[in-house]
Amino acid sequence: MESILELKNLKKEYKEFTLDSISLEIPRGYIMGLIGPNGAGKTTAIKLIMNMISADGGEVSVFGKKYAGREKEIKNSIGYVGEEQYFYEDRTVAWTGRFTGRFYTEWDTNVFNSLLNEFSISGTKKIKELSKGMRVKLSLAMALSHNPKLIILDEPTAGLDPVVRRDVLDLLRRVTMDDESRSVLISSHITDDISR
Repeated sequence: MESILELKNLKKEYKEFTLDSISLEIPRGYIMGLIGPNGAGKTTAIKLIMNMISADGGEVSVFGKKYAGREKEIKNSIGYVGEEQYFYEDRTVAWTGRFTGRFYTEWDTNVFNSLLNEFSISGTKKIKELSKGMRVKLSLAMALSHNPKLIILDEPTAGLDPVVRRDVLDLLRRVTMDDESRSVLISSHITDDISR
């Protein structure tokens, strides 16, 4: 079975915390949960996977490739939603989609607009008018609108009400069932979310 993501003995040391020798492999078409309490190193592991911070040891392979000299190519096929959503607050949802779309070779405006419609998010709304749940849904819509083969979600449902959490998780399940070539890595301290 082809691996879409592989970590080998990944290590990151901070003054008061060490992520030590993490290894995992996600085959194509699988959903994997990264479970642990707050402070266990889930976000650190994801930042290492996304090449947002440098490892102190070990290696990361995404689609069988290393990041050196291929970061743009690799990230073009990853849909990422972080713990926090950062946007230009005075811009509209539609502008945000157009802006983001310029960074991806396979950006599909129709998919983006369809997801906005499904989430009941108006393209004319300014970002500062969106609730926390709507911001997460917007982030998810952006992460899914460029045909990613790997979807990485860092605590996407933390702090959301149960209805919004269910909507987000149902969409993720549908996306991977519709296209079994995709894989999802989702971190959470909410074990019920991972079970779904």
